[in-house]
Amino acid sequence: MGPLERGTQQGILAFYVLEVTGSASLMAVSVALQGVSALFMLPAGVLADRFDRKSLLIGSLVLAAVVTIGFCVLIALGIENYLFILTFIALSGILTSGQMPISRAILPMTLPREHLLNGISLGTITQSLPRVLGPGIAAFLYDLFGPEAAFLVGAVVLLFGALAVLPLRLGEIDQSDGRAGETSGADRSYRADMSEVVYFLRSNPVMLTIMALMCVAGLVMMGPVNYGAPIIFREIHQTSAGSLGIAWAMLSAGMVVSSLFITRVKDMPNKGGFFAMAIMGGGACVAGMALSPTPELVIFCFFIWGCGGGFYMNMSQGLLQMRTPDRFMGRVMSLSSLATLGLMPIGVAQVALIDNGLGFGTQSALVISGIICSSAALVALLAHREFRQAR
Repeated sequence: MGPLERGTQQGILAFYVLEVTGSASLMAVSVALQGVSALFMLPAGVLADRFDRKSLLIGSLVLAAVVTIGFCVLIALGIENYLFILTFIALSGILTSGQMPISRAILPMTLPREHLLNGISLGTITQSLPRVLGPGIAAFLYDLFGPEAAFLVGAVVLLFGALAVLPLRLGEIDQSDGRAGETSGADRSYRADMSEVVYFLRSNPVMLTIMALMCVAGLVMMGPVNYGAPIIFREIHQTSAGSLGIAWAMLSAGMVVSSLFITRVKDMPNKGGFFAMAIMGGGACVAGMALSPTPELVIFCFFIWGCGGGFYMNMSQGLLQMRTPDRFMGRVMSLSSLATLGLMPIGVAQVALIDNGLGFGTQSALVISGIICSSAALVALLAHREFRQAR
């Protein structure tokens, strides 16, 4: 689905912009724009709590496929204008970002709560497995046939995702909390919807801590890697798009490995602690990528980062979804997704500032980001007992 297409294209898109423009700054702008597009997650979350989630998801998948195919046609015709690239990033980013909270809100409707963590882990596996081969195939097609062939892989993934959603049968969303005279979901204002879910989150310290750490991950883990990885492979290690594609594939392979482990554990206590340790490990991997003397070691860091990423994804989503009523699910999922992806542009900007503005260089900027990331997670792990022991 959308996250699969995002994973398939995230490496080659930055590489393509860097190749077309020859500018790391313009590449940073394009990466940041993907995060800005993530702001659409908020209205998408509201829509997911008001209307049929299945129809919303299928519609957004098909539209994203059409946009991607149109972009491929422009490249095939030799139209490689930076403005067109930014337009494609914005449109596909809005549609893909909208799919994330909707798809995550659908999962709890298909499983009893006691099986939710296993369902989330299996969902991570099914999303990650195509990404193991996807980036490698996309990078291979990029080197062999050109960027249009690589981006076409993403369109195919989106169309298959829409077909996969068709057989789902979902019940009605429970909009009531038992209070008489409550305004129906379709009649509430956007502001009232968001105020309601913010009040709900404020009353849950564990969920607030999870959201805060996801913000940290977006600022000093996701953003720096999306900015730094193409530069590390292309300019520091002088490799092709294939190496970057393999790195993203190994990230997904690591997520599959850790998710398979989680599915074999019947009851995992201290989910909050595992989540915080995954972020600590992620910060160490970011620094490791920057300091690795060879591209092979950078790829190995991506794999280890992915192993921690499985715990990051499954523990955070498990804790949030198990604590969230169905009528809030779309909005909570939109806020959790936005916490990471929506702050990525700021993460890109801060690491670009350290790199170019302050003159520290890409490698030093990534090391500084990694240290901040690990330190913030360590503070939460030691200071918040309820969060650390959350089940």
